[in-house]
Amino acid sequence: MSDPFSSWLRLASIWTDMSRTGLRAMETLAASNSVVERRTDMIDTAMRNPLAGDYAEFSRMIPEKVDAFSKSGLAMANEWWSMQSALLTEVQAFWGIALRGRAPTLAEMSTAGSRATSYALSTAERSAKLGALGLAPIHKQATANARRLKRKNSS
Repeated sequence: MSDPFSSWLRLASIWTDMSRTGLRAMETLAASNSVVERRTDMIDTAMRNPLAGDYAEFSRMIPEKVDAFSKSGLAMANEWWSMQSALLTEVQAFWGIALRGRAPTLAEMSTAGSRATSYALSTAERSAKLGALGLAPIHKQATANARRLKRKNSS
């Protein structure tokens, strides 16, 4: 039987995880803004004086994005496939009860209800995790670039 207190704690944890992901998204946006500003200045400098261009920095721009978004997509796809596998397991359990040729017993209904509650909470937790998994590589790259370019700018 499912415990309502544990369910509420899990829901609160989901909210905390989603809030943390939202904060990381805001950090990513702020870091991206500073990186774009700094790189725009670098491009402007290189356009005006090609010999003064920071070509090492320019050569990082596309590969780092491809790498970060590839890692993000892979992490999200892996989690999504895992979630689909869990869904199929739940569907099999449901049809295992439904195809017995008789009405389910009270114990079977109670077990099915607990299982459904657990699955719903697990799916909500994993959905919250999905956003965090997708954002993590992008956040890491954007904030690392912002720190590096800030140090470079102050040098």
